[in-house]
Amino acid sequence: MNLGINDIREITSAMSAYTNMDYTEYALSFLKRRLAYIFDQFNIRKVGTFIEALSKNDFREHVIKLMFVENSEMFRDPAFWRSLRDNVLLNLPEGTQNIWVPDEPSGEEIFSLAIILHEMNQAGKYNILCSNPSTSICASIREGRINASHLDVSQTNYKRLENRDRFNEYIKKENGTVLLTENITSQVNCEEFDIIKNNKPDKTGLIIFRNKAIYYNTKKAEKTLTELYNNLLPGGYIAIGVKEKMPLSINDELIVVDKSEKIYQKPQLKRNSHHA
Repeated sequence: MNLGINDIREITSAMSAYTNMDYTEYALSFLKRRLAYIFDQFNIRKVGTFIEALSKNDFREHVIKLMFVENSEMFRDPAFWRSLRDNVLLNLPEGTQNIWVPDEPSGEEIFSLAIILHEMNQAGKYNILCSNPSTSICASIREGRINASHLDVSQTNYKRLENRDRFNEYIKKENGTVLLTENITSQVNCEEFDIIKNNKPDKTGLIIFRNKAIYYNTKKAEKTLTELYNNLLPGGYIAIGVKEKMPLSINDELIVVDKSEKIYQKPQLKRNSHHA
């Protein structure tokens, strides 16, 4: 399905009338690819047919789910997870209760984090929270479901990170479905909310938001990253994708923890502050 600019504007305008379906500030290139994919999945050939179908709850849920690009593998970019483990996870600010992975599309990021904390004997110390507006995605994450077709890649990534082979200890198979074991899934919670419109978790010491702002236009990317940064505790950390940039408005405040992996720290106190 080849959608033009006017088609995309008409579609996103219609979608924005529904809860958790405002994609008007997403990048045009992303919308063109993703909506064409969704049209093909439902074998839809006319914009009007798609807009009419939005009136059905089940259809909207499917669309919200399909608008997310899945993380295909666990421990993707092992150097990032190594840096997070070695430079961040034992240095979270005092008062940290939450580690937050906003708009988690399929669970791989938060499951990777939970396994690392488990192996650091830090399991249960923090509430590991992810969020997604899709009911079905959150249900899948709570269940601990992972993509069976990417198990080999995930295991290879884990070996590169940990230099050992314990990955299979965390996997179980039930009726053809691959799930993570209870000692990992019990650490994780997924809540259904929009990261801009809904209340964000307080006392958050770490936010992982990798490779998501690349799907936004510049305005939405800056707004979202600024809000996430402002939600951190002083001394907290934020990690973004290697192709993404933190907004210039907060760039001077940032403490660079790992330049190549785009991990930053929020200062304990704003620089240039004066105290009596």
